Amino acid sequence: MLRLVFSAAVGALIGGAVAALVGPPGAGVWVLAIAVPIGILSVVFTRLGASGLASTSVSQDDLTRARTEDRLGVARIEAVRQTGTQINDQPVCEIDVTVQPRRGAAYATTLRSIVPLVELASVRPGPAALRPVAILIEGGPEFGFIDGEVSPEEIAGLIVPPQGSVPTLAWPKAQRVVNGARRGPLLGVGPRGRVLRGILFTVVALAVAVAVVAPYSRAVVMTAQAAQDGRIGVDLRRPDELAVAVQALEDEIGHDNVSSVLIRSDFIRVEAPLTPGDTETDVWMYRGGVVDHEGAAPSQPDLAAEQFSWIDIALSKVWTLMERASAESGIPVGDASAVVSRGTDGDIDSETFGESVEAPEMFISLRTDYKNVSFRVNADGSGDLVSQ
Repeated sequence: MLRLVFSAAVGALIGGAVAALVGPPGAGVWVLAIAVPIGILSVVFTRLGASGLASTSVSQDDLTRARTEDRLGVARIEAVRQTGTQINDQPVCEIDVTVQPRRGAAYATTLRSIVPLVELASVRPGPAALRPVAILIEGGPEFGFIDGEVSPEEIAGLIVPPQGSVPTLAWPKAQRVVNGARRGPLLGVGPRGRVLRGILFTVVALAVAVAVVAPYSRAVVMTAQAAQDGRIGVDLRRPDELAVAVQALEDEIGHDNVSSVLIRSDFIRVEAPLTPGDTETDVWMYRGGVVDHEGAAPSQPDLAAEQFSWIDIALSKVWTLMERASAESGIPVGDASAVVSRGTDGDIDSETFGESVEAPEMFISLRTDYKNVSFRVNADGSGDLVSQ
């Protein structure tokens, strides 16, 4: 199970890295923050489990079962070594013991266990270091210390032979005794089935990665297409990327009416009415394949006539118009931006004088560290670029 958890953590790391790369700022950060510690912990506990880490304590059920099945005995501690590993500041030790059961042959074994610092004195080796034990499974070697749990009569007469005179039994790795029977991990650890396990771990990792990246699927596809064109990253001012972003905005807003559009390489900001023909206007932002609804616009329009449709904007010409502006000004396109809104009514005799109700216009801005220029052009791409 821990290996499945590790596979899921790896998938989350991959998905989080992809989301952070192609998604909006902050995308995937929370996934990485969770997946990293989970992955580390799963590796640590998997390694500890594989190393044969065991518990020297015995539950009441285990003790009752051992007493009923006559699996009590005594053990002499021959040696104790600290491995250098600590868990929760408590040392992991290797303990060499010789065990003499009430029923069956004696044997020697070595177990790895966490020994609390306050209990180190109780596992000192020596000829007199005899402790009662319950053997957890018929034939051993798994056992646990049961100091104070049995009467002297239950282990009377047991003599532990010299360590070198008995066979040595190794504790089975990656297994534990449950209800008197060995239980291995949910998935095996041996060579048999290794290919199928590898496939399972890969599938789990990919499934988690896909789940993490799914909210940013548009950005992933657009990034891949940009790479095919020899570009690093998405540029939302280019025709194909801009079309995808506009469709996502239209789907999220629920209609195609807008009152203001800002187009930049990495995001598109739109002010649009909640309902076409209504003046209550909110802000939507497309960035990294995701549309965010940011709430009410800072400045609310006075007239519904300030609204226009996406079809009034020559979306396929935005990049070309920026290149034309760059050629005329001598300033690279760089991080050029475009703003689209209706023109201002300049007829002093009109009821809407001074209001933004004329045909939509596009304002293209280019800049360097030393110079800023701006051009105006009809939003439908017709007419000439006019320097502002």
